[in-house]
Amino acid sequence: MCIFYILTLGLGCSQPEQKLKQPNIVLISMDGLRADHVGTYGNKNNPTPSVDRLGKEGIVFENGFSQSNESLFSHAALFTGRYVSEIAEPDYQTFIVPEETVLVSEVLQNYGYQTGGFVAGGHVRGNYGFDQGFDEWNDSADFGSFFHKTPQALAWLDQSDRTRPFFMIFHGYDLHRPYLHAQAFFHIFDGEYRGPADQFARRRDTERIYDGEFYGNFPLTHFNHPVGEPILDPFNYERLKKWAATHQGRPLSEEDEQHLKDHYDSAALAADLQIGILIEYLKSEGLWNNTLIIATADHGEDLGEHGFYNHRSTLHDSTTKVPLIVSGGWLPEEFRGTRDNTIANAIDIVPTILTSANAMLPAGLKGRDLLSKEPPASVGVSIQEGVLPMVSVRTHQFRLLFEGMPLSSPFFTLALSSAPLEEPWFFLYDLNTDPRAQTNRIAENQETAELLRQELLRWRKTMQRSTVRGTQPTDPKLKALLQSRGYW
Repeated sequence: MCIFYILTLGLGCSQPEQKLKQPNIVLISMDGLRADHVGTYGNKNNPTPSVDRLGKEGIVFENGFSQSNESLFSHAALFTGRYVSEIAEPDYQTFIVPEETVLVSEVLQNYGYQTGGFVAGGHVRGNYGFDQGFDEWNDSADFGSFFHKTPQALAWLDQSDRTRPFFMIFHGYDLHRPYLHAQAFFHIFDGEYRGPADQFARRRDTERIYDGEFYGNFPLTHFNHPVGEPILDPFNYERLKKWAATHQGRPLSEEDEQHLKDHYDSAALAADLQIGILIEYLKSEGLWNNTLIIATADHGEDLGEHGFYNHRSTLHDSTTKVPLIVSGGWLPEEFRGTRDNTIANAIDIVPTILTSANAMLPAGLKGRDLLSKEPPASVGVSIQEGVLPMVSVRTHQFRLLFEGMPLSSPFFTLALSSAPLEEPWFFLYDLNTDPRAQTNRIAENQETAELLRQELLRWRKTMQRSTVRGTQPTDPKLKALLQSRGYW
């Protein structure tokens, strides 16, 4: 391995490149990174120079969206090219990726690819079904960062067969709450701050912030999973709203809230450093010109825009609009240095990967090849499914939210079609005039709301929904770990 090259910024150590018929493919998942906190998407802190460089050398999708607001659901869609409801019953208590679901790794294996998955544990572990189709799967760093995964990924690449293409997934939780992951850049963007926000950034305490106040005495509740483990209940967010109406919280100052966001940006810089090391390795080892890189995120983080510091409480742009960049030396010249304004979805990534690899697409995929030379058939929409009872459809201008009915309910379609177009069922936001989605405009836009409701109904009625109900991991060590981190 040319580690010396990485540490000395490229002094020699280059290897001759062998041209392959199929590109190497690297899928980078920056867990929890919202688009507007990336430099190339407008973040003034510029915490992502390596990712920005990928954008300058590739194609930046300005309207990239995840298919959910939580790691388990979102990665399932990202790795399969299917909506959550197509994979398994969309119940947060039981969801797994079943064996009968085809992952992109399984397809590429059949086309001669070496496959390696280097993920930072949590809800993207093999126990949930994500390890299917991988020659090498490593999820040993639980809720870890890219720092934990880089040595493992580079060691695998070092041992790879250079006469065959490889597919690699590279994942880290650097941006994921709490905003206190171990990193080299702890206070790089706000080093003068001396307030209490570092306390609020702790894992359980981020769940106690609502509408600019910290409710330290709010009792977080759990429910029992069928295997007997208590689970942090996402409905805590609804209960916290009611709690705030009758209890006194500690107000967060503007400086407190900015410090939390600066922590988030410092985590982006830490993740970006490791991504840069991977990029330089590929170049030093003579792999770059044969490699296609797709860099994205599984969800964002609300950062107080809609009251909470988490991602599971809402389906707004803050939690679902994510970076999506296609780059690498293999990328055709016509795409380099370009920006695309069309709506691009996580479910588009599998068709893009498989088409680039000259592989046959599994039947029933609804996504598109993002590198097709043909313009998209329509301007497109993005549909997201939440872990709370909510679903959303996003166009270039509007977002319609439907809330209050679990997606797994047999009455979901009936409720979606018959509920009145008003609160508390429906919320419509005009993102041209209200980009942070603060004001429900459904009363004066009934016609638009109805058109978007029909879009959701078409999506629901034409989908082959799964009835699979999984059981969560029975490994007591894993369950204890996830429980301690506020999950299972």
